Amino acid sequence: MELQYLKNIRTAFNPAHIQIALDGTYLALPLTRTTVGVWSLQDLSFKPLELEGHRKTIRCMSFGHGSQPKYICTAADDYVIVWNIHLARQAVSKGNQVKGKVIGTTLGCIQYCSFSPDDRLVAACCENDVIILEIKNEKVLATVEGHTARLTGAEFCPHYTSTLVTISEDRTFKVWDISDFSLVYQSQIITASPFISMSMNIEKPQVAIGTADGQVRVYDLTDGNGFRCLHQLDVEKVVRKQKEKKFIEPQPSQGPVKISSRPSWKRPDQSEEVEIVSAEDEIETGSAILGLHFTYGSQNKSSNSSSSTPSFLRHENTLLNDLLDAAPMLCIGTTGSLLQINAKTLDVYKYFDLQDDILTDILDMETVVLNAAGSVYFSQGSSPDQIWCIVGSHFQNTVNVLQWKHAVIHKDEPDLASAMSAVSVTPQSSTEGGKVDSLQEGNSFEGITVLSNTPLLPNSALRSEMVKKVKEDPKAKKTKGATPKNKPGQMMKDQPITFHHKVKSSGYTETPRQTPMFKPQTNFSKSASSNSLVSHSSSSSSLGKSMDKTYPMKCDPPTECHCKIDVAERPTPINRIKFSDDGQYLATALSNKSGHVFKLPLGNKGFSCTGHNNNVNGITWSHDGNWLLTSSDDKSAFLWSKGQSDPNMCIKTVLHNMSTDKDTQKKDKDNVAFPKEVNFAQFYYMDKFILLTSGNTLYMYKYHLEQTKDDIKSKDRLKEPDTKGNVKNHRLMKDNTLIKRKKRNTENT
Repeated sequence: MELQYLKNIRTAFNPAHIQIALDGTYLALPLTRTTVGVWSLQDLSFKPLELEGHRKTIRCMSFGHGSQPKYICTAADDYVIVWNIHLARQAVSKGNQVKGKVIGTTLGCIQYCSFSPDDRLVAACCENDVIILEIKNEKVLATVEGHTARLTGAEFCPHYTSTLVTISEDRTFKVWDISDFSLVYQSQIITASPFISMSMNIEKPQVAIGTADGQVRVYDLTDGNGFRCLHQLDVEKVVRKQKEKKFIEPQPSQGPVKISSRPSWKRPDQSEEVEIVSAEDEIETGSAILGLHFTYGSQNKSSNSSSSTPSFLRHENTLLNDLLDAAPMLCIGTTGSLLQINAKTLDVYKYFDLQDDILTDILDMETVVLNAAGSVYFSQGSSPDQIWCIVGSHFQNTVNVLQWKHAVIHKDEPDLASAMSAVSVTPQSSTEGGKVDSLQEGNSFEGITVLSNTPLLPNSALRSEMVKKVKEDPKAKKTKGATPKNKPGQMMKDQPITFHHKVKSSGYTETPRQTPMFKPQTNFSKSASSNSLVSHSSSSSSLGKSMDKTYPMKCDPPTECHCKIDVAERPTPINRIKFSDDGQYLATALSNKSGHVFKLPLGNKGFSCTGHNNNVNGITWSHDGNWLLTSSDDKSAFLWSKGQSDPNMCIKTVLHNMSTDKDTQKKDKDNVAFPKEVNFAQFYYMDKFILLTSGNTLYMYKYHLEQTKDDIKSKDRLKEPDTKGNVKNHRLMKDNTLIKRKKRNTENT
């Protein structure tokens, strides 16, 4: 069963108005107004552990992140108490009184609390402020203030233990650094609805924030990224589509079938009834985000990770490790539905309407309907395949314990990771029907490698070649004296020697030359030549020795700075650095709209690549080390030749990057600029193609560069795929800022 109903537990008061504790192993609920009951999720039929210590109504409770020991924090208007569950169980078994540690007294109305990742601090939300409590010393460490409305949540980032994120009904969120007692970031008013729920991502430094209008936003907490919004999901729209899909799906007909000969406009239409029902359901349930939780996927260990496989081909050392592992899910609980959404692709994998029947007993086929939810909590226990879900009633003093199966990418789903995992995981010998799986039968290998083990398909795009087309000059006219093309078997006829071209004079009418034409140099300096040879040989030998050195594996990490060089006159952020394959050059992408290349070992100034109009966010080398490819925030990518400061190719639009006809560019609707900044550029398939990413689109180009000595006559050609898969050939124009080189005039001899 996908969703299983386990038990209904009665609480002392409405659970929609308090914070319930759930961590996948234990469940804490208020038994009375001053007593907390702790259940073990392994068996909910056992008597709960009772924790008594408060004198006023309990407002919130939260479990710690560690397992040994396991802490739980309970907060009321009188005390904030931290309990050790293992010690409490031992005290109960011995008949002793259970005691907790009081870390705060009469702090006010605490509506939310949470532990730090190391269980050293507790953040307690009191109206508009956050009180940071230290468990060991039992004292108030700091008070965080700044929100203009009631706080609804405060969580520590699991990747940065001193980073605290707070959300409030003032529709803003703030990021604090507890170690420095400072404010790191504060957002503007983002939406018209208050923030009511949040969850931290265990695998990446990200936080998901839910609002009362059904919106989920995921923000990046990585240092230096500006706490930007990575994803925004309209859950209300997703729920509406799921409901419409459920009502539109054809139901199996029961009873006799009605066959009508009336025209379609006279037949009874049931679409209006379907729309009315779906609209009523949407109004009743609502779409406020009551609960959020990031899950972690189970890792698939394939057979190619054995000791016989080379280390660079094993999945744990390649990008295949992320593809073969089950994708993390974002569990979302609203007032009327439960969803599991892929945290990477935002695809809906599981949806459950709380107004549908939930099976409670398989034998008796008993069902229960939850209707609307007042509070929703998720947690993932020791088994990654199961998700615990607590749904608090909106109108009754009860909570419902549910067990939901974690969404795993199955073989029958059209997904890349599913196809990989179906091959990489140890294949099963048979299915339920006893037949061999067709996917596993067609593939004799048991794992995936980063090297291709099969030839390319005949129609593969990687087989496409750049064919240079030579166009004849239409202005060139055939002259009478021009040499005609001879057909095979014909003899060449006598033609004029000059071919109507002027012949340079031999100079017999000029005065004779007084100086000899060739004057040998005889005043060589032996010392200078020997010194230059010695210096050149010593520099080349030192460079060779420095390049031949390899960093020893069994030693301490590098701690001393060997060389330091400034990439620009002013302090400039370096976005990316890249070594060439031969280890002779180092390329850097800078924020001053340029790139810089240094020759190793560092010591010279190198050369710059200027031409972009915005921050250069990426730089990469070709396989042979002769070309550089840069990507920039100005929505363009440039191709450079090593040692030159002017680009050889400019890719600024999706199509027609090399077209010389401006009218064609204007008339073509498909010739648009990249929608967003080009944040990735790379050579691909032995420098045969160029890959670019802009937004959520991947572009693949094939190109041609003519190696000519004259830059003015150099022609760069590029082929671009259109929407139908055909290939178009265009010509790339040079930048107007290209400096023309003048040829030196030689003397007449």
